[in-house]
Amino acid sequence: MATLNRRWVYARMLEGQLSASNFERRDEPAPQLRQGQALVRVRLVSIDPANRLYFAMQAYRPQLAPDDVMAGFGIGEVVESTDPRFRPGDLWHGDFGWQDYAVINSYDRHEYWHRCSEGYKESDLIGVLGITGMTAWFGVEEVLRPQAGETAVVAGATGACGSLIAQLLKLKGCRVIGIGGGPEKCRWLLDELGLDAAVDYRAPDMAAALHAACPSGVQLYSDAVGGDVSRAVLPLMGRGGRWYHFGNLSAYGDARPGAPAERHDSFMSDGLRAHCRQEGLKPRFLLVFDHYCRRLEAEAQLARLLQDGRLVAPSTEIAGFEGLPGALIGAGGPGKIGKLNVRISSDHAASA
Repeated sequence: MATLNRRWVYARMLEGQLSASNFERRDEPAPQLRQGQALVRVRLVSIDPANRLYFAMQAYRPQLAPDDVMAGFGIGEVVESTDPRFRPGDLWHGDFGWQDYAVINSYDRHEYWHRCSEGYKESDLIGVLGITGMTAWFGVEEVLRPQAGETAVVAGATGACGSLIAQLLKLKGCRVIGIGGGPEKCRWLLDELGLDAAVDYRAPDMAAALHAACPSGVQLYSDAVGGDVSRAVLPLMGRGGRWYHFGNLSAYGDARPGAPAERHDSFMSDGLRAHCRQEGLKPRFLLVFDHYCRRLEAEAQLARLLQDGRLVAPSTEIAGFEGLPGALIGAGGPGKIGKLNVRISSDHAASA
């Protein structure tokens, strides 16, 4: 009997807000291998803000079309192989999608597919030692280039990437102000991450509170949000400021097929654009895969910080294959902090 492959498919074109009706579970036999391939049983699926962009545009991966398996990065175990480079029992990271079994090829782009280093938790391999951690590490090292004593603002500081960036900047000797949603998350930024100040983006006086927290202005801005947060931060930046822009979360809810792509500066007023021109402020984008030739170097540095207790990597894990659509739609719920993943039972092996 063939092994069953449970799959969540992008079944209905996204027209409004993402909902459960856009997905449909469709089961089929697990793929059969050709030469140079391996069959991977997916264990852990990463839920990321960028997942919402897959419906609307091509970015670092092809745009989703109806009937495609929902895309998502994950960690999986090689269970069968026709190529000696893929050893049964090894853990691999890749764009496996929302399904029990995926095929990897010896000719695929290796920034998307790589064998995981041994000795680490799966939640760390998909988070702080995966794309999330690399986005934080290379953003700090290549874009922000912090100097001790500089003031940094981190938007989305309770998120998977923002929480790491905030800590890395503190380790560099910066004064770090984190922006979070609600009093509890702001308290977490102060008590758990040891940031110098925290500002609630939901508060009506957010811009004034941020200004009070940055009396000498802002030299570094880690921006994954855009919108009202960026409108409050950018006027505090002057010439020589470094602006790391790696997401536009405030606009992701409106992203859908056929809609014009949201510009990185669509939130700006004419006056704010004039300020940025005058001060020479430009967003610096970074595609993390362009830096994956140095992935193992960054992994080693991040792992050392984790082991030394100088870095924490918070994560939230949801159990069960059936929870995948809800995890993306609800983004883990209002109390979620750090990385969000869905655990797929590693012993699932039903028969078709």
